[in-house]
Amino acid sequence: MNRIAELRKEKHLNQIGLAMKLNISQYMVSAYETGRHQPGIDTLIQMSNIFGVSVDYIIGNTDIRTPVEKFLKDGLTSNEIELLDIFKELDNEKQQKALGILFALKYYEK
Repeated sequence: MNRIAELRKEKHLNQIGLAMKLNISQYMVSAYETGRHQPGIDTLIQMSNIFGVSVDYIIGNTDIRTPVEKFLKDGLTSNEIELLDIFKELDNEKQQKALGILFALKYYEK
């Protein structure tokens, strides 16, 4: 069974129900599930939103269901998100310096 069928069943949808959500025919849902046709990027994005998984998961590029960025950012404060965004933009040397500063703040300043 491919991932589209698997995800559809997890959401307790039949092919007609998914077709209605995607505004396509039940035949196309069946064709996607059997591999006779491949969904376009717009349809994949819609499926991603319906199923709550990444497009990469749907097409089989990864076994991780949700994007890592979303997984990491869930439950973080705006300051924590800003810190991660800035940290990602730094080169490796500056990341190491930033970690050193953060460790110093955490362990040495009381």
